[in-house]
Amino acid sequence: MELDEWIRGMEKLFIVVEVPDDKKVNIRMFYLTGEADIWSNTVRDRLLGPEFTWSKFREEIRGKFYPVVVER
Repeated sequence: MELDEWIRGMEKLFIVVEVPDDKKVNIRMFYLTGEADIWSNTVRDRLLGPEFTWSKFREEIRGKFYPVVVER
């Protein structure tokens, strides 16, 4: 799936560039495109709080772009 590939790519980037956990959600904004970028902009305030981790972001974006019937 394209979303899972994007997530794996981001996680590789975070490792190589040594991105601290508290910066991961902010950095993803630069790499989102198309419908995911539009969605991110509409929920930006909620997605930028200090309690909003990379794990939480993955849950949110999968919830938005994966139908309930899709196996992960």
